Amino acid sequence: MLFKKPVYFIKNLSGSISGKDGRKTSNDVHLREAMRWLLRAQKMTSGGGVSEGFHMYHGWLASYPETTGYIIETFFDYADVSGDATFEEQAKNMAEWLYQIQNNDGSIPDSSFKKNLVFDTGQVLFGFVRAFQETGENKYKNAAIKAGNWLVDIQERDGSWIKHAVHNIPHTYYSRVAWSLLKLYEVKPDEKYIDSCIKNIEWCLKQQEDNGWFNSASFTLKKHRNPFTHTIVYTIRGILEAGICLEEPKYIDAAVKAVDNLLSQISPNGFLAGTYDKEWQGNNGFSCLTGNAQLAIVLIKLSQLKKSKIYLNEGIKLNNYLKSKQNISSNNLNIKGAIPGSYPVWGKYIHFTYPNWAAKFFVDALLLEKQLQGAV
Repeated sequence: MLFKKPVYFIKNLSGSISGKDGRKTSNDVHLREAMRWLLRAQKMTSGGGVSEGFHMYHGWLASYPETTGYIIETFFDYADVSGDATFEEQAKNMAEWLYQIQNNDGSIPDSSFKKNLVFDTGQVLFGFVRAFQETGENKYKNAAIKAGNWLVDIQERDGSWIKHAVHNIPHTYYSRVAWSLLKLYEVKPDEKYIDSCIKNIEWCLKQQEDNGWFNSASFTLKKHRNPFTHTIVYTIRGILEAGICLEEPKYIDAAVKAVDNLLSQISPNGFLAGTYDKEWQGNNGFSCLTGNAQLAIVLIKLSQLKKSKIYLNEGIKLNNYLKSKQNISSNNLNIKGAIPGSYPVWGKYIHFTYPNWAAKFFVDALLLEKQLQGAV
């Protein structure tokens, strides 16, 4: 449902969305506030899952299994950096909740518990693996194996996923599912997981155009429905991480080919269009902040891989833009520390909402920048 822009939000844009300019504030402050918000998002639901986010009209939303899965990694990472055991304990609570709701076949249900989805299962797989690595509890390893086996079993012969996929169509951003199988291989070295990953990445590469564009990167196949940077960078990240894990230059090069097109689109202040078409023409009417954070992660990783200051500088530029959109001064704890889905907040991606995954990827990007600068 699309909402009209409320007059209140138009008149109070700077206060309700970004507060004071956060670019001059240290990364530690932004990290702390984002993590405190994620902690509140978890406490707003029962059982241990993380709320999908805060909606300006509807309030706090129900727990979201998919993103709770990969937020587990972020909580463990932040616990290591901050020394705050609260985040480690809450990561364990998330893992336990996901363990309880996992289906007998290994799949993970969506937020409404009506469908068993490939992408959701892949993202929870990250969480199960990390929970096992951190706790040593075999139930999480077994849950990860069940999830991975389900993904392998329902994969198409060409390497894509269609059954139990969103709208029952193949998506290149499911490269993140392929990457999750490599994570599973770390704790259960079965070659079928590597084979499944390679099959999917090879399928993704067949969808890449000469200009670096990946077809099938959007949620739907509707005409003129260009993908958000969120799913574009999901695609790139999965392929890049697979290339790094497998030491396959072809995969890394394919990711770089797409990244370089986005690199040239970043404005001097860090703004990036919210969607793109296959000619890399963007919709500059809004920015998909989640996609910005994801791209910052990719760029900073590439700066290490390619020894390139250009990638690093552009990644930090994206982080600074995101910092300026994070409200760290509000008295409203529902949004303090959160990142809106879009800027402006009524933009086309998750409008009027502060989704948990926007904050998650923002934290991941800042932690990576912090690590690279030797501050951790």
